[in-house]
Amino acid sequence: MSLFRNTLPILEYDDDSNAIIMPGHSTDFHFPERAIMLFMETEVENYALENDCEIIGQFITITKLFPVYKTVHNGVELAVCQAPLGGAAATQIMEQLIAGGVKKIIATGCCGALFTDNEGDFYIPVSALRQEGTSYHYLPPSREVSLNDNAINAIAKVLNDRGFSYKKCKTWTTDGFYRETKEMVEYRKAEGCSVVEMECASLAACAEFRNIIFGQLLFTADSLANIESHDTRNWGNRHFSLAMDLAMDAAVEVN
Repeated sequence: MSLFRNTLPILEYDDDSNAIIMPGHSTDFHFPERAIMLFMETEVENYALENDCEIIGQFITITKLFPVYKTVHNGVELAVCQAPLGGAAATQIMEQLIAGGVKKIIATGCCGALFTDNEGDFYIPVSALRQEGTSYHYLPPSREVSLNDNAINAIAKVLNDRGFSYKKCKTWTTDGFYRETKEMVEYRKAEGCSVVEMECASLAACAEFRNIIFGQLLFTADSLANIESHDTRNWGNRHFSLAMDLAMDAAVEVN
């Protein structure tokens, strides 16, 4: 076990898998081995009501309570949980799911487009640029974190089988929503990022550290393709339910 020191605190890293406070320290939940984390709220609640889903756990945070539902999709049990905005908060939920027995997680949510596209276009991240803080608590410093091939292939198969086009991409994960400056956007585009969001690198790092399978399906909401004018479009709202359904298919598919 080693503590790696650095003059910059964000780059200091401890590879000890045990911490003073461990996930699951105040709960005794038992979840299915497959789960979906959904960066949406209304769609999760509506699905749970319409399908009479059982609540099998709940995570209490300062801001709200996050219930975990159980559903059966294509004959396979899944845990279904809303994911909060931001890598740090979302990773806390992921840690609790893993502590309850989850070994395969598919997340889905919207992202910002960096190039001209249509609202609702699908992207599968194969790597995430780490311009956030949470991933540095889980993996040694590096520019990017790679996502799991099994999860990538499962998401791609579902999209192919259902006739949806998509692109595999590098995503830019940032925790500075209001610091996406013109020059920074152009810089990220130049190094190969297609989309921007706030959680993927954090979740991928946690998953690698905890040795579980994780993948993410993104769909574009707003657009930064024209750096002179932010186009909010409809924030991807028409595509949330479809993305949830596709994530369920991928969670069943992943090996």
